Amino acid sequence: METKLCPQFIRFTPEDSLTCKEWFVQQYKIPGVIGCVDGTHIGLQKPTVNEHMYFNRKGYHSINAMIICDHTYKILAINCQYGGAAHDSFVWKHSDQRRVLEERFQHNRNENSRLLGIFSFCSFYHIYFIYILTGDSGYPLEPWCITPYRNASEGANEAMFNEIHSKARCIVERTIGILKGRWRILGYGNRGRYHPTKVAIFANVCAALHNICIKFKINYDPQNCESDQTTDIDTGVANRLTAIGQTIRDQIMHSLIN
Repeated sequence: METKLCPQFIRFTPEDSLTCKEWFVQQYKIPGVIGCVDGTHIGLQKPTVNEHMYFNRKGYHSINAMIICDHTYKILAINCQYGGAAHDSFVWKHSDQRRVLEERFQHNRNENSRLLGIFSFCSFYHIYFIYILTGDSGYPLEPWCITPYRNASEGANEAMFNEIHSKARCIVERTIGILKGRWRILGYGNRGRYHPTKVAIFANVCAALHNICIKFKINYDPQNCESDQTTDIDTGVANRLTAIGQTIRDQIMHSLIN
């Protein structure tokens, strides 16, 4: 099932994201958004090998699964390669999806002069031509991953942006709730007896089945699903890409105010 279903039903294709971009603009006035990213823990019993790599900050063993979804709750990517001890930012940094977005950004920045409008504040809608994911503070601020402002003062423009950003990225939290509610082997509080590699396969297949349910409009409304998220703030070293991300985020914030 993993070999047949996952390549067919789980695809990260930023170039096909126009509908998602339009939806985020209409709903939240944020341009260029192709989806939301978050991590979620899939519980394990204590592994016999490399146990420390799976012991998470909440005090149990797990896989830290990175999930990217679009506005329809469709899962665009899932990464179950790392144990629960890995920080969300670490999983993201080593993901194929981040590499793809960075390559696209570098290509557009070098060859699409309209992208320069992002940095000179010439045109808000120039951002529409790049690809952005929304993530929480557990992820680094980058040109292709927009995170909330830290320590925003109540009533400030930054706080208003954070509120809109939070509402927009609730989509990924609900996606995770639907996935875990529908496929209980991944559910909150469960501790599978299977080897971590097999649990990762289960998660991949469940994500593909989740997308099949969406395609055929098989609705599911999770009941009493508590989030397992406690956000760790990314404390990575700021660099040139962080500065570019700050500029993009600032322009989005000013456009929302104006």
